[in-house]
Amino acid sequence: MRTKNHLQTSPQTQEEVFREKTRHYLVCFIDHCPLRERCLRWLVGQHVDSAPLAWNAVSPRHPKTGSEDCEMFRENVRMVMKRGMTRLYDDMPQRIAFRIRHTLIAWWGRKRYFEMRRGDRLLTPELQQDVVSACRQHGWQGPVVYDGEQTDWLW
Repeated sequence: MRTKNHLQTSPQTQEEVFREKTRHYLVCFIDHCPLRERCLRWLVGQHVDSAPLAWNAVSPRHPKTGSEDCEMFRENVRMVMKRGMTRLYDDMPQRIAFRIRHTLIAWWGRKRYFEMRRGDRLLTPELQQDVVSACRQHGWQGPVVYDGEQTDWLW
């Protein structure tokens, strides 16, 4: 089945996703960390192939890594992400849509804005809140409409 910008494939298992992420995601190998069982970086690190000599990894020498205050901690929780904003402006007056669009571009940058508008990049809950804030700031009280949604990890 073909979708707008890519082929839709069968859903991957968590293990397959984590194994794929090992190639470009900052991983952690600190086995004594109290957060490790809930941390995406540590869980992805458990799927690293033993063949390569080096990996991008969290430094065990940083004073906060391996503790409850680790700055690199990423919770192993899937969140609802929104995809695409091509219908966001459909019911808005043009002057409000213009202002919202320019505010979001100012906050995110032109390239990132259009990646999210097309659906190439998912909108995290924080980015969704940015959209709502921009809409309310410029007087739009109607619904904030996205093209779709999916659950994913906050990498």
